Amino acid sequence: MLFKKVLLSVLLMGLTHGLGGANSAEEPAQPVGEPVVAGESLGVSAEGSVPPSRLSNLILPLPPLIVPELLLPPYDFPSFDSQRLDQALQIYLEYLRTHGKPDILIMGSSRSLQGIDPTALQEALAAQGYPDIKVFNLGINGATAQVMNLLVRDILAPDQLPRLIIWGDGSRAFNSGRPDRTFESIVRSQGYRQVQQGDRPISSRTTEWEIPTFVTTHNKSLAASAQAALPDQPVAPDLDASGFQAVSERFNPESYYRQHPRVAGIYDNSYANFNLQGEQTQATVEIARFARQQGITLVVVNLPLTRSYLDPTRRRYEAQFQQHMWQLAAQERFMFRDLSQQPELMQDGYFADPSHINRHGARAVAFFLAQDQTIPWSIVRPPAP
Repeated sequence: MLFKKVLLSVLLMGLTHGLGGANSAEEPAQPVGEPVVAGESLGVSAEGSVPPSRLSNLILPLPPLIVPELLLPPYDFPSFDSQRLDQALQIYLEYLRTHGKPDILIMGSSRSLQGIDPTALQEALAAQGYPDIKVFNLGINGATAQVMNLLVRDILAPDQLPRLIIWGDGSRAFNSGRPDRTFESIVRSQGYRQVQQGDRPISSRTTEWEIPTFVTTHNKSLAASAQAALPDQPVAPDLDASGFQAVSERFNPESYYRQHPRVAGIYDNSYANFNLQGEQTQATVEIARFARQQGITLVVVNLPLTRSYLDPTRRRYEAQFQQHMWQLAAQERFMFRDLSQQPELMQDGYFADPSHINRHGARAVAFFLAQDQTIPWSIVRPPAP
């Protein structure tokens, strides 16, 4: 608030100076020694009225506000002890200021962060007859269902959420049998303690900033100088303006397993103490019910995996997960789409490693989803005629 008050004072001073300068250029100076009638400096007559010509000079439309990024209130919130979450929130703040609320929000762990390309989804939906849809990717490394629950229900405000959420991930995010270190770190953080006190990292008035929408032309040079002073490096250089992490590496089993050990499913920590009935499932239920209350359509997508990754042990766990999610989706009324073993999406060239998609696969996944007519894309934008 102090920052806004100081900035408001500067803008008002600039406005006053601009109006004063314009007035002095048009009006002769008052002769020295000549009495001044009260209010005459503003063009007010002795009778108390303002001549129309003077009044119009005061209320003519002024240039639109020039607010370079340096003049906007910066992202200033304690860390959630997750560098990626902190970065993602800063980028989302800039997105909200620039584009407003997205129509579709992608969320999930790193598998979603680099596995669903928001720009490609926009392009694919436009080709399907849904133009001008805005999509943002808010994936967080290491995120589980519990982390997503915090993000959707506590960290973001309801008016920062769209009508449609695509939650892309895999069984690891829903396994309650393994330690959830990302969640534990976040709930111990200063940022989350601040949230519990009623604050949010992104103000609910982000797109309705309180600074008046006027400046004088004298402020244009200030705006240009401030824009030039912006840092060259983005908050997270590996993320684009839509929050997406484009990974170019291509998975080649022969070369990959010469450099990395081949871990059998029985020793894979992602499936450790495999349990689909604990806190991660409870978090999923809470997200689904919250989404229904807010009028949000929730689509959970089980993202593709490589054939070399899906050994018999992992296939058995994956089958349990798929059955569990289909039942939970029917019970809690959200949509579930299983792409984990979709043949056209399991190409090694679509992956960066055995379980993480690269930018080519992320584009393919986006186009595959856009072609799914059971997903109600029309709730965010009616199809073009």
